[in-house]
Amino acid sequence: MESVVRADGVVVDSTGRLVAWLGNPHRETYWRSSAKPFQALPLVTSGAAGQFQLDAADLAMAAASHSGEPRHQARVERLLKRAGLTAADLQCGVHWPKHEPTAAAMRRAGLAPTPLHHNCSGKHAGMLLTAAALGAPPEGYLDAGHPVQQAVRAAVALFTGMSAGQLATGVDGCGVPTFYLPLSRMAWAYARLYDGRGLPDAEAAAGLLVAEAMREHPGLVSGEGRLECRIADATERRVMSKAGAEGVYCAVLPERGWGVALKMDDGGTRARRSLAAAVLSLLPVLPEEARGRLAAMAVLPLENYAGRVVGEMMPVVELQWGQVKA
Repeated sequence: MESVVRADGVVVDSTGRLVAWLGNPHRETYWRSSAKPFQALPLVTSGAAGQFQLDAADLAMAAASHSGEPRHQARVERLLKRAGLTAADLQCGVHWPKHEPTAAAMRRAGLAPTPLHHNCSGKHAGMLLTAAALGAPPEGYLDAGHPVQQAVRAAVALFTGMSAGQLATGVDGCGVPTFYLPLSRMAWAYARLYDGRGLPDAEAAAGLLVAEAMREHPGLVSGEGRLECRIADATERRVMSKAGAEGVYCAVLPERGWGVALKMDDGGTRARRSLAAAVLSLLPVLPEEARGRLAAMAVLPLENYAGRVVGEMMPVVELQWGQVKA
C-alpha cells in the first residue's frame, strides 16, 4: 500500500432516514457543484423554463459542470440568446475547456477561451433567464442578496429540510454562493428529487423535471468520458449523479428514491470514481448486472508512462446499515 484516501458518505431515503453510511454520515462540508440540480430549480418555478420554451436538454445544461465541448458551448449560447443576452453577460469567469481535444483544437486555431467554455456557464445562463422571468436586473445576479440567489437559497432550504437561516455559505469557484451542510441533508435532498413527499406540489414537480433532464442527458451535465456519464452507462441510467469540487459526489437511485452523498477527505478527484462506483455497487436497488459493472469500474489499473500496469487503485468500503433519522 502506497497511499490512502479517506472518505465519509451516506445513503438516505425520501423520508429522511439513513439507509447506510460510511464514516460520519453527518459530516458538514460545502455542497459545491453537486448543488446544481437545486440551483436550477428556480429556472422552473419562476416560469422561466416555460417563458423561454426550454426543453430537457436546456434544463440539463443549467445544472451542468460541462467540459466545454462544442455542443456545450452552442447550447449555452442558445440559452442566452433566448433572453437577448450574450456571453458578455456571464459573470462566471473564463477557463480553457476541460475537454482536451476541444482545447487543443482552439490552441491550434489561435483561439482564446470565453465565458461560454467555463464549466458553470450553463448554470449562470439559467440564472440569467431566471432573473429575466422574475423581472430582476441581470447585474449582480450572483450576489447573495439578488432575487435569483434568494430563490436558490429557498429551494436548497426546502429540499434539505433546513431553514434558510441555518444555511451557512461561502463563495463557489464560479462566484455564486455555495452552501455548507451535512452530507445526510445533501443525500436527503437528492432522494426528494424523485419522491417529493412533504414538498409543495410545484417544487416537487420542478425537482422531478430537472432530475429527469439530468438523467436523460448525462453528456450535457458533464462531458465525454466523465464520471456522470460512466455511472449512467454502467447502470443503464438507473442512477443520476452530479460531482462537485473538493471531492464531493451526490447521486439518486430513482427506482427506490435513495439519495447518496460522498466527500473525499483530501478534496481530490483521483479516488472519487473508485469510491462512487464501489458504494453504488453495494446498494441492492440496482440489478445484479449493473452492480457487477460498477464493482469492476471501482478498481482502477495504474499504468506507468510505458503503458505497463504497475498497480491498482482499490476501494475498501464497508457500509453500516440501519434506519436512523437524518
